[in-house]
Amino acid sequence: MNENFPPEVIKRILEAFNEAGSANINALQQVQDIQVVMGSLLQHEAKRLEKKMGKENLRVQQVQASLKRNQAIARDLVVELEIAKVRVPEVDTKDSLIHGRIVDENRRGLVKLRINLESEPGKTLSFLGSAETNASGYYALEINAKALVKLKELAPNGVFLIVCTSSGKRVYRKSDPLQLKGGDRILVEVVLKRGDLSPVGGGKQPDRPKDNQTPSQPEQRVVRGRVIDEQGRGIPRLKVSAIEENRRYDDKLGTALTNEKGEFSITYTLPAGQQSALNLYVTVIDAKSNPLYSSANEIRRNASREEVYEIKLKMSDRGRGDR
Repeated sequence: MNENFPPEVIKRILEAFNEAGSANINALQQVQDIQVVMGSLLQHEAKRLEKKMGKENLRVQQVQASLKRNQAIARDLVVELEIAKVRVPEVDTKDSLIHGRIVDENRRGLVKLRINLESEPGKTLSFLGSAETNASGYYALEINAKALVKLKELAPNGVFLIVCTSSGKRVYRKSDPLQLKGGDRILVEVVLKRGDLSPVGGGKQPDRPKDNQTPSQPEQRVVRGRVIDEQGRGIPRLKVSAIEENRRYDDKLGTALTNEKGEFSITYTLPAGQQSALNLYVTVIDAKSNPLYSSANEIRRNASREEVYEIKLKMSDRGRGDR
């Protein structure tokens, strides 16, 4: 789904949603707390009446029906709370955004699933980056303008959205390709069975390898670390990007926001069959996209499976941040 609104309108809508978000979450949390108390009281009353009057008593059945309705409302509130906590990132008008939720049959978010894009089965386009679902099952994959230019050359027929587990096992592949261009805001929601993560309509499991053929699995790698100030205190709400140095284009592998301790973790996929490691560097920007740090002059050649950074920002840099 594309958002055909002027950029300034989209920005104002997102700001309004973010301002209303905290109040909405608090209200939903209060309602949920009330439902929990009501559920406990109804359950106690149902047991008391059943012991006194028996299961077939009309009053007992009425209380049991009320208890079931309460439980259904409680489940719906959990889903609404997850949705209320979603924060759609603000993306440059020349870039693209693919985002949405990965949920189970009850619309509950599925956590720590990886989202990648590929041009054909088994060929992951690592330069487009990757994303990971959060506690709400929400993911946001931002694709910059330079990557879109490269994409047009390498995958003119579009790309397919892939969902993997944290270990790299593919569990879902979108049936139809996505055609990406600058300014796109594409919403893709995927429903999987919580038990085995198989698709529930609207998609398919990845193609199985032919007999006697060993599938080549993409390799998951991690860039993690901490952003701190001169006193060693973590700086939250900064956007850290892991970037691959490339002769023609520098490719963004993924992004993450620092938490309250200043910690970040970015998982990216080494394409299946690729033997050589990547050359990496990281950048840090604030909420207003002001650049605060780049390690482009200190490239980590042939990066290992886990690269760790400790990034110290000066007070003058922090002044431009979101604190």
